[in-house]
Amino acid sequence: MSSAVSDEVWIDVAMWSGLSGKPQPFTDVKCDPPAQPLDDAPAWRDWALTHLGLVAGQDSWQPGRYHFTVERRDPSGRPLDSLAHGIWEWPGWRPAGVRCADGIPDSP
Repeated sequence: MSSAVSDEVWIDVAMWSGLSGKPQPFTDVKCDPPAQPLDDAPAWRDWALTHLGLVAGQDSWQPGRYHFTVERRDPSGRPLDSLAHGIWEWPGWRPAGVRCADGIPDSP
């Protein structure tokens, strides 16, 4: 018997376009859910920002403004639950010792 909800959490990312003034579809980031359940949108937002900083740094995203939505999806990829959303500024670089644009220091 298959589950109606996948175990993954997705971050749907759109990049703000200066030409149209609107976010344009950019990428979907598939993530394992956090080890500890998160209870509210601010906790999901913080979790997403950490993941976005890591992915953007690894994949060399261009600097800019991104819109993101954290969601659970069914096995066919349709969104079921929106857990958090927000706008995030990626500077395109990371200072030494910082793992994401929000200034969260690397763990020792």
